[in-house]
Amino acid sequence: MSPKKSKPAFAEGATVFLRPLEHSDLNDSYLRWLNDPEVTRYTETGTFPSTAEDLENYYRAVIGSRNDVILAIVDKESGLHVGNIKLGPIHWIHRTATLGILIGEKEFWGKGVGLEATRLMVEYGFVRLNLHRIDLGVFAEHDAAVRCYEKAGFKVEGRMREDLFQDGQYRDRLWMGLLRSEYKPLRFETKAAAKVDKKTRERK
Repeated sequence: MSPKKSKPAFAEGATVFLRPLEHSDLNDSYLRWLNDPEVTRYTETGTFPSTAEDLENYYRAVIGSRNDVILAIVDKESGLHVGNIKLGPIHWIHRTATLGILIGEKEFWGKGVGLEATRLMVEYGFVRLNLHRIDLGVFAEHDAAVRCYEKAGFKVEGRMREDLFQDGQYRDRLWMGLLRSEYKPLRFETKAAAKVDKKTRERK
């Protein structure tokens, strides 16, 4: 996927920023993510083949919803759209929402992109939407994802036994949650600042 001209950031971290998902994002790369079994292994997407029409219908449904917020995850250095993150459905009376994330570009796996995007979305949910609670479901065996969510502050609240079907077997789902009172404000530093700080510490 070739780099695109950077678009305005809605929320910005040290290595990624979040921006509104746009119609131009409904391209071959996005469709490739949804039809790649490795990308969708731990999601409920990918059970059936996805088409360009499916993408269009999903986009219209989510963008037109007052109870869902979906944002594109963009790598700051390359400008690449590497995945999406979503809050929804949002319950405006209870002030709760469910979080979901997909990192489609596999070269960005294991680099902290998911963690930073999750932290940015959590901050948006609590600080700007005034949510009280954010939760999510995750395959119990998906250790990397569980660790990521725990680093973001989420706590395991329960195990739903044999709640998910994958590769011919029923698997457990962990339900995780984070309360506004448990949330810790973000502190990001740029790569350049991190290098300067490291050199300063080495001199001491």
